[in-house]
Amino acid sequence: MVRCGDGARRRRIWALLATPIIAVGTFFPGPADAAVRDEPLTVGSVQGGTLDNPRAHRSPYAPAAGNGSSSLKYQVRGIVTQLTLSHTAAGQDQYGFFLQSRRDNTDGDPTSSDGVFVFMGSFTTLIGGYAPRAGDEIVVNARVAEYFNLTQLTGAEWVATLATGLDVAAEVQVDDAVPPADARAADLFWERHEGAQLRVRQGSAAVSNTKTYASTDDAETWLVDRDDPLLDRADPYARRVFRDAHPLDDLPGTVDNGNGNRIMLGPMGVKAAAGDSGVVLPAARTFDTVRSDAVGGLYYAFNKYGIQVGAVAYTRGTDPAGNHPPAPARRGHELAIATFNVENLYDFRDDPADGCDFAGNTGCPGVAPPFDYVPASQADYDAHLAGLAAQIRDDLHRPDLILVQEAEDQDICRVDRNALRCDAPDGKPDTLQELALRVPGGRYDAAFDRSGADARGIVSGFLYRTDRVSLAAAQPALDVIYRGAPLPSNAEVSNPKTFNAVLPADVDVSTGVDGTDVYTRAPQVGLFEVRGGGTIWAISNHFSSGPDTRVGQRREQAAYGAAIADAIEAADPYARVVLGGDLNVFPRPDDPVPANPGDQLGPLYGTGLHNLWDDLAADAPEAAYSYVFEGQAQTLDHLFVNERLHRDLVEMRAAHVNADHSDGVSDHDPQVARFQSRAGLSVGDARVVEGNEGKATLIFPVTLTWPLASAVTVCATTVPGTTTLPLADFDPYFGCRLITAGATTVDFPVQVRGDRLRESDETLTLEAVALDAVRLVDGSGAGTIVNDD
Repeated sequence: MVRCGDGARRRRIWALLATPIIAVGTFFPGPADAAVRDEPLTVGSVQGGTLDNPRAHRSPYAPAAGNGSSSLKYQVRGIVTQLTLSHTAAGQDQYGFFLQSRRDNTDGDPTSSDGVFVFMGSFTTLIGGYAPRAGDEIVVNARVAEYFNLTQLTGAEWVATLATGLDVAAEVQVDDAVPPADARAADLFWERHEGAQLRVRQGSAAVSNTKTYASTDDAETWLVDRDDPLLDRADPYARRVFRDAHPLDDLPGTVDNGNGNRIMLGPMGVKAAAGDSGVVLPAARTFDTVRSDAVGGLYYAFNKYGIQVGAVAYTRGTDPAGNHPPAPARRGHELAIATFNVENLYDFRDDPADGCDFAGNTGCPGVAPPFDYVPASQADYDAHLAGLAAQIRDDLHRPDLILVQEAEDQDICRVDRNALRCDAPDGKPDTLQELALRVPGGRYDAAFDRSGADARGIVSGFLYRTDRVSLAAAQPALDVIYRGAPLPSNAEVSNPKTFNAVLPADVDVSTGVDGTDVYTRAPQVGLFEVRGGGTIWAISNHFSSGPDTRVGQRREQAAYGAAIADAIEAADPYARVVLGGDLNVFPRPDDPVPANPGDQLGPLYGTGLHNLWDDLAADAPEAAYSYVFEGQAQTLDHLFVNERLHRDLVEMRAAHVNADHSDGVSDHDPQVARFQSRAGLSVGDARVVEGNEGKATLIFPVTLTWPLASAVTVCATTVPGTTTLPLADFDPYFGCRLITAGATTVDFPVQVRGDRLRESDETLTLEAVALDAVRLVDGSGAGTIVNDD
């Protein structure tokens, strides 16, 4: 190892090594005195002190605004702490390294970072032929640039190597990655360490899976420090970051602190260590912990700070799939309804009539190649199908009805003798039909209206168990009262069918808009007949993406959905309605900031629909989420139900088998709700004035929750209350009556005898039972004989 001598000697060397500073082109110069310094700049002086607004922070040597480099080159001294490697979407390797000042050669300003990133592009050496090595102390002559808020050095020339073989951990400051929970304060913490080495401590816990971006082999994993109070919670499933305003948020209430305590790991260090830009971060799942300290330089890209660790390993933690999983429905007693975003379920077949469904197609209006949503091979498609089918069977327990999103709208195939034959269309989605065939023991069929697809061909639809429910031959015409002009497809009476309208001109589009219609992917409305009686109206949705963009349009989509639900209830007084899917926004309040409260789903709540997320959050809050974004558990997938169906709710659950796992078959967790499947029987109360003579009739109404296709026999008997036979003023009753097919009520009359005795009001009870085809909701009716003497 070679070290340079004391400060005086270094200054003499600089006098010999100094090179002229030459302005190139017409870029923006830095401070006027920078070119005449006796010694190179410290990294901290290049970074500059961070003010209270880190987002506005820029190097004093870089241009004043925008992306760009200084016109002058500046000599900067530091230790090469870590090499980096990445590649572009085109496959071009990109090189760089982190440069950090020695502990005894910083600018002394705690508000500035002592590290900086040096961008080399496709070159493996600096100008002058120097190949960076970790542990070298060097001087470079480089331009200072700002690139999307990352301060970096570019066009770097090697000037001198002052020392080699240094112990980086001993020679530079390596702080622990312990950002505060407040997002603004966390931004300051990160900006003041930009480019510097940071330590992720052993025992820090993952709050996300490892997400990999295929085009660049980029990856990210989010964690919290081992001393974060979240990790002290007794419930292991609650040891994570929930998006506000979740009941388990670290800051209860409706004020959003931004969850700044999250730490992101990036892959550029592990790629460099492996010498392979195709290497990604080791796979982690939520609740795994870091096995030993992981160290790397802090980089900024895509509005995220990420520590580019050189290596990281994990100890397996609690399995997220065990977090209050769905239970199997009791067949014959319960109906299970799910919603499932199957994430780009495209097959490996090319539809000759579609210009944008397959790699190599020329494109279609609004969609241009490359089509990265198409599977890479038939094997990849088969694996996607197999994974989805296994989750439907093993984790969702083969629900009766699944509202599906992100299936391909292609229809060039049909099912023939339990096999898919691609010789003719049949009006059903090919991918969902093929998925139906893959679910062991499922007996599923698929349904959709192809006109509900967006420009790139993803569509919502349904999978349903043919042994449990059936698709009605048609649905009655619905009078959807909505202020936008309906599209022609609204007039078609089919099942399922889509509804859409022109987006009203007064909708707020300040946060963006996706097309000129209310929906880019029109909701699918399906009417299903339940074996054993009754029907289910299902509305499968995939709202515009967001949730912080297209806010006005998404609220309008909720308003139209509420109008559809209202139209169904107006047409069918016994309707049980479920509206669900990937709504791409959080439950209310979706933007819990006092100055800007959000309520994009407000119209659905306002029309009387119940969001079953509220039931799940009350019952098992640690399980109330369906998606994980940048380490925050949140809910994008919803099941709303009307009051009639909500009364039959047994349990709401989420299957946490995807969002927390690096090998999930989707990025969404399916939601499953179980409801009573048999019509409920209730006995109403009765009241009558006794009278002075003769008889009056005490009428007990017995009611079914919905009409059945066959008659139901109900038997009932009276039970005395405050009177004692034989002095009671009513005739004992025992008998059976029939609720005819298609009806919902029958009355049981009890005869009351009038007299002139002065007495208290008398009470009795009518107890009813029925056949097993129905369930007893309330089998007792209270009768009151009002004394009038």
